[in-house]
Amino acid sequence: MRATCLGWLVAVVLYQLLLLTVTEAQVADDYLVADLPDLSPEDAAQLKQYAGHIALDPARESNLFFWMVTNRHPQNGSKLIIWLNGGPGCSSADGYFLESGPLRFVDKKLTINKGGWHEFANVVFLDQPVGTGLSYTSQQLLGSLPEITDHFLAFLKAFFQIFPERAQDDLYLAGESYAGTYIPYFARGILDHNGNVPKDDVAYNLKGLAIGNGWIDPLHQYTSYIPYIVQHGISTPDLLDELVSQQDRCLDDIRLHDRISQNRCEDLVQTILQHSVTTDLSPMCTNQYDIRLVDEYPSCGLLWPNELPQMKEYLTRNDVKAALHANGAILPWTECSTRVSSALRFDDSMPAISLLPAILDRVNVLLFSGDKDLICNHIGTEYLISNMTWQDTKGFQDAPAIPWMVDNEPAGLWRQDKNLTYVLLYNASHMVPYDAPLAALDMMNRFMGLDPRMQTFTSHLDTDTSENQNLPPGGEKVDIGQPKRSFFSANVAAVLLLVMIAVGIGIFVVVRKNQQQKKLGDAHDGIQWFPLSNSRSSVRGREPVHTDELDELVIESAIHDSEDEYHDDDDERTFGSQDRRV
Repeated sequence: MRATCLGWLVAVVLYQLLLLTVTEAQVADDYLVADLPDLSPEDAAQLKQYAGHIALDPARESNLFFWMVTNRHPQNGSKLIIWLNGGPGCSSADGYFLESGPLRFVDKKLTINKGGWHEFANVVFLDQPVGTGLSYTSQQLLGSLPEITDHFLAFLKAFFQIFPERAQDDLYLAGESYAGTYIPYFARGILDHNGNVPKDDVAYNLKGLAIGNGWIDPLHQYTSYIPYIVQHGISTPDLLDELVSQQDRCLDDIRLHDRISQNRCEDLVQTILQHSVTTDLSPMCTNQYDIRLVDEYPSCGLLWPNELPQMKEYLTRNDVKAALHANGAILPWTECSTRVSSALRFDDSMPAISLLPAILDRVNVLLFSGDKDLICNHIGTEYLISNMTWQDTKGFQDAPAIPWMVDNEPAGLWRQDKNLTYVLLYNASHMVPYDAPLAALDMMNRFMGLDPRMQTFTSHLDTDTSENQNLPPGGEKVDIGQPKRSFFSANVAAVLLLVMIAVGIGIFVVVRKNQQQKKLGDAHDGIQWFPLSNSRSSVRGREPVHTDELDELVIESAIHDSEDEYHDDDDERTFGSQDRRV
């Protein structure tokens, strides 16, 4: 009897300790990062950070890891950016240490990133879905975008309960690559939440979405590879011939079943990479995330950036995990989880482009692209915009391309119409802030409506005047001319023109709207879609195409025509391919 009572008493004490732990974990100060290993006291004094796991269910079986750095100099109201890397299954530690975060590895040492987005905003780097980075679950991994969205909304609710002052911030969702799929789904979830706020919750002040080199619209991204490699001079006749046949098969698959990713369509990039292999003793190939670089075959970019090994070593250290309150992580940190991507292999959710037009009715959206990225290249984003209808208008219409300077160097081009902004960044890869940290910071600050004159570096848009410098780019209609255009040689220009026209014909056959089969809720709402027919792309001119069909098509390739306009500085695994879209 005494043993039974003692056992009961021990159980009660353990239960009370568990409750105490759970209660304490909901206090903001318990997430404070007091001493980050290897960071100098001088640099640490510039940062205030919080990190740890937030439980998504009462049993605490699913936990998302976040890492927040607070703003240094708030202006125009407090802003909160939630940064997401892609994959699916790639850790947002990429964003923290390689892109928009406060720290970088320089000469194998942690140092302050002068392009960190925390200068004027609070920034949260979130490992999601569960199983990504330091996030974990004892349950089955998620297999669909609606499930992942539910988890994200559960995270928001818990996060704002722990940090109630952040619930008043203007909220921006930002990320790159496969985050171009996550972010529109999360935005729709937030807007639905705000339309019917539960009694124990608050509305979220969603102000904008910022997506870099985004995997938003598979149809137009898959059909962008041919014109991209032609424009950038990395094509051959044999390669083009093989790609055209593959693209035909790819479009057939899309007609049968519109999905976020298509296995046979993924072969397009693999074919390009295989044709780029050198015959040296150590075979090298084009880096699919930065065409200026080469990598060992068959990695072709999976070993890039060079800081990845150091980042992995750092995040698997016990003292680092303890400082980040992340000791509960079940598996060692890896950059990209193949388990997470495999769980989403058969996700039948519609591509995120189906959600974007309705979101644009209510929220500002920034799409930006580094011009040196192949896998989610800028031409695909430009095709997306040209063929999307939002607020009763298709494409950008007469919106000009506006030159942009950062630190007295050409940084890129801007286009803006209504509440959609598109930015093409020069000399930037798949991970834009990695190559152009100051330009990326200036871009985000302008998008959030912050005053660029408060920055520690100079920047300029042709729309900048003493009256409107503190407005987002393109905030007012400005009558300026198109930027000066330069041209390729006659032969290259002719080849490019023929290929672009031919690919445009192929895209039109695919995206032509089927008036008799308009899909509601489960189709590309707001853009031209395609009938389920046997039409095939006519890149090689095999089939006649009526010119009246071309009159309806808007094809915008790169909004600059040649690299002469600016100075050229000479493990995300999806659905069984060798790609990783971070």
